[in-house]
Amino acid sequence: MGTSRSTVRWVLLAAGLCATAIELGVFGSADVSNALTYVGRINGVVFLAAAILEVTALVALINLRRHGTAKYCAALVLVGVLVSLLVNLVLLILQIDGWSYTHYLWLWALLLPWSLWALWRLHRIEIWSHVPHARGIAAGVAVTGVLAVANFTYTQIYQPYTSTAMLTNSVEFGTATVTGAGVSLPVRLRTRNTGQVGVYVLGSLYQVSGRKTSFVSTPRKAREWLQDIGSLQRDLMRYTNVRNKGYELLAQGQFIGRAGPVHVLEPGSESVTEKIVQFPAGASYELMSATANVTYLRKDRAKIVDNYARSGRSSWTRTYEYGSDAVAPSWVAEKGVNTFRFRSHITHSNAVLENTRAPHYVTLWWVLNEPGSESPFGSDLVAMIGPEDAQESRPTPAELRRMTDRYGLAHAPSGTVQKSMAELLEPRS
Repeated sequence: MGTSRSTVRWVLLAAGLCATAIELGVFGSADVSNALTYVGRINGVVFLAAAILEVTALVALINLRRHGTAKYCAALVLVGVLVSLLVNLVLLILQIDGWSYTHYLWLWALLLPWSLWALWRLHRIEIWSHVPHARGIAAGVAVTGVLAVANFTYTQIYQPYTSTAMLTNSVEFGTATVTGAGVSLPVRLRTRNTGQVGVYVLGSLYQVSGRKTSFVSTPRKAREWLQDIGSLQRDLMRYTNVRNKGYELLAQGQFIGRAGPVHVLEPGSESVTEKIVQFPAGASYELMSATANVTYLRKDRAKIVDNYARSGRSSWTRTYEYGSDAVAPSWVAEKGVNTFRFRSHITHSNAVLENTRAPHYVTLWWVLNEPGSESPFGSDLVAMIGPEDAQESRPTPAELRRMTDRYGLAHAPSGTVQKSMAELLEPRS
């Protein structure tokens, strides 16, 4: 009976080392070829080296079982169990930190207590007596592991990357021309990647509005200025009544790439688009106003899964939702009447994060106002990253910061450009 129990214990020790070796090998092979950063691929090499160490520890365990006094075998087994303890402890902490469930959770949850049990069993068979400088080895492995864990956690999760991601947007009006009963106004939209890493452009939105004649012959009073402040006007004009006249939205749309898959801008590259906005010559617009916005995601934080090249169908799917038929969450639908939704599954920057996070999706809502809306810039781009079932509720400020820190999800607004029609029209017109 005692012999069979001893055999079971040795088999369990071998099974744990084997499972840890497979675990580290899977992580390492995935990161060596697919990690999105150079550091991530180096981590893949470290995982593969640790997997080889676990295999060596397994061979050493078999040899220790047969001979019982091989001191270097005892040291290898001890190191293998300590590595398993540290790795699975970190993976379990990352899983808890992400508040995500994956099937791999059961693997960490089993291997962590196994490693504690294995250390206890090694202590029971007095493996310390077979290992030269056993306490020094254990302390060295513990210190090295803690430093490696701290470095990985700091650089991969909490520390902002030293390389910045930044897009610069600009809008320029060209010279307007009058042709027959219409006016054609060129608008140039330029987006340049002025950062140090590539980005996915998830969506773009430009808007051009015109303001009709709003001069008043009688100077406006302080009471009317207070009314302007109450209606959220940023400019207080004495001879211009913008509050009552308002703006008319003349054109809006996307200006980078197409509906899907997403567009990629590498460092130093730019996208320049020319748009022509047309309106009746008798519309009496005195001032034109334009703005642009781009939503983007860092390429070194996540990868948008795109099977378009292989299957002819992109995973960056589009859904058009209109009016009362819209299925957009209420916190998105309240921004406008018409919404387009784009969504895709993403993979994380390395295998550790990918296997400790639930499946995540990036979603972009392109919210548009009705044509002729008196709100000059009421349309919007709304983006979110998270599990599919978490996108129905409005994200908190903390969740928005987490999206920016983890994935580099951000907006690049151009600011507002305004020109008078007198300045935009050619002199002969």
